[in-house]
Amino acid sequence: MIKNISYKIAIPVIFLCTFLVFETNAQKKVKIHLTKEEFSTEKDYKYAKKLKSKGLKYYKVDKSASMKKAVYNFELLYNLTPTNIGVNYYLGSSYLESSPKQKCLKHFQFVYDKSPALAKDLLFKLGRGYHLNYQFEQARQFYSRYNNSLTAKEQIEWNQVIQKYIQETQYGDKYLASPERVFIDNLGSTVNTKHSEYAPVITPDRKTIYFTSRRPDEKKKKTKAFKLTGEYYENAYVTQLENENFKEAKKLPKPVNKPGRNTAIVGMNPDGNELVIFNGSKNFGFLQETKLVKKPGKVATWSKPATKMFKNANSRYGVSSASVSSDGRNLFFSTINPKKKNQSFGGEDIYVSRRNFSNEKWGKPVNLGGVINTYFDEKSVFISPDGNTLYFSSDGHTSMGGYDIFKCEKQPDGSWGVPVNLGYPINTPDDDMFFSITANKRYGYYATTAHEDTKGDWDIYQVIFLGPEKPLQQTPEDLLIAWHAKPLKQELEKAVEIQMERLTVVKGRVLDSFDESPVGAKIEIIDNNTEEVLQVVNSNPDTGNYTVNLPSGKNYAMMVTHPEYLFHSENFNIPEATKYQEINKDIHLHKMEAGKKVILNNIFFETGKATLRPSSFPELNYVIKLMNAYKTLEIEISGHTDNVGGAASNQKLSENRAKAVVKYLTDNGIPASRLKFKGYGLTQPIESNKTAEGREKNRRVEFKILKK
Repeated sequence: MIKNISYKIAIPVIFLCTFLVFETNAQKKVKIHLTKEEFSTEKDYKYAKKLKSKGLKYYKVDKSASMKKAVYNFELLYNLTPTNIGVNYYLGSSYLESSPKQKCLKHFQFVYDKSPALAKDLLFKLGRGYHLNYQFEQARQFYSRYNNSLTAKEQIEWNQVIQKYIQETQYGDKYLASPERVFIDNLGSTVNTKHSEYAPVITPDRKTIYFTSRRPDEKKKKTKAFKLTGEYYENAYVTQLENENFKEAKKLPKPVNKPGRNTAIVGMNPDGNELVIFNGSKNFGFLQETKLVKKPGKVATWSKPATKMFKNANSRYGVSSASVSSDGRNLFFSTINPKKKNQSFGGEDIYVSRRNFSNEKWGKPVNLGGVINTYFDEKSVFISPDGNTLYFSSDGHTSMGGYDIFKCEKQPDGSWGVPVNLGYPINTPDDDMFFSITANKRYGYYATTAHEDTKGDWDIYQVIFLGPEKPLQQTPEDLLIAWHAKPLKQELEKAVEIQMERLTVVKGRVLDSFDESPVGAKIEIIDNNTEEVLQVVNSNPDTGNYTVNLPSGKNYAMMVTHPEYLFHSENFNIPEATKYQEINKDIHLHKMEAGKKVILNNIFFETGKATLRPSSFPELNYVIKLMNAYKTLEIEISGHTDNVGGAASNQKLSENRAKAVVKYLTDNGIPASRLKFKGYGLTQPIESNKTAEGREKNRRVEFKILKK
């Protein structure tokens, strides 16, 4: 796992003891002997001694950030004396605890060839080196040889560790033999730097990525902690997609990022105007929420981060990752819960808390259970935009080494299925974490140190999923070449049919109908059949942008409201079999003024009749709320038809339908004196009656403000 970032980890006790044994053996039995004869000048010899001293100083700190400094110093020392056994041992050991870990193998092999008995843990570290370089058979051999070299007492401590690593290499053989059809690309220098970038969270349409970085802040001096570890504080950044490339990332302003504090992005709403952040100012840190708010005549700014709504999720043990479902109802997060053993399976577990829209509070967390959670760590959780797939990282389950990314699907009964490894080359023998995915599940984003094209430490990568079809037989070597072969990438993408999800993404802008200025409006998605509010989001107050995700199989009402405007409604009736689609829909809101009209898009009647269907009630209840909020408001309800049938029959039908709506309103407390109804038949079409779509839009109910 990433050390020295605000995401704390829970290493099972036996693994923690194992790592301590490594360092004890290394410090007691391995020394770096430098002689003047190794160097061409006295100056080089003195410089080498300084490098040795600095390298050992940082190595003994035993933190991933300090290990980078150890690598730096030992590399310089290695360049001066490449055949020194002690230098090779410590350089390999520093790489093993830093990045790229794969480089450790070369140095351990040299030590083993020259002095196989130099250190007791050398066999084990050789096993790790082979493991990290996909040479799984050799790794198993050295793991076994190391285990056989231990005393009976040591084997009691080590056997579980060794067997775990051997099992990982066996999974590695399996994944390597059947690679996934994906392309993996580093997001490049506009996003990644020589410092760590990780925890990408992406909007469902792939247009915006928020992420966390430890890059330096030019305005601040290096802290004492930096001088020792080489790590800056975490800060939150954002980048936008433009012409298939992500623009130069920008640091989010105050109060999201704050000097002297770790701030990490862990989740957001679909539009990216509500963020869940990790505040690491305390020992473990806690979740907070910040929103884009806009005052009249000013640019929208981020609100002061608040912890109130996450009261039930935050705890003294810390929250290492979190993900809010796109409907805003469920908060998935990972934490350690050692005092509640009946609610923990060991290490970090994943929990879920459900949100109550009436009071905006999150309910009591519930452990997701033993199908997902193991004795090891489960973290970096992400719920897909459709709410049906849960992604997370684990160093348990069927990991091929370190943290692997897994997914599990929601079952018909609401439970979660058995986790499935995302496979090679997404997962590696090193840590792969912080996975998120777009609404169509074609583009994924995650962080790793395992690829050779890393800019420095943790980098963010894009995954393109090519679908389940396999017209070409490829080997792991082919895929490795394909990462960098752009022409091949383009050719394959044309040949593969992408499997789309059953999800409709509706996006656009909310605008003032008069001057088309952006409006920060509240958007509620309602199930017309149950009247349940399924999700609540807000359009961006600066741009008006909004995005909602609608899983197939429901009749949805989308209600757009703002205190200064008439509400607006849209209807999306999406059959179960509907595959992934994107709908662009700009919403124009009308001011509360006499003469303004609103189409009630979620009013439904029995065919050819004036009988209201129950699915009309949610929208009519919004009309009632509006009338109750504005006590002097008087409106006209009007009915309209298409041109099918005679003018007289259409006139009568339209009038009866308007009358039925008025009756519903009066039956629910609205005085009849504030309501009028009128039928216009086929006389006021808004679309051509020559198409089915046009006729459908002409069959409508409107209300017009007569008096405010």
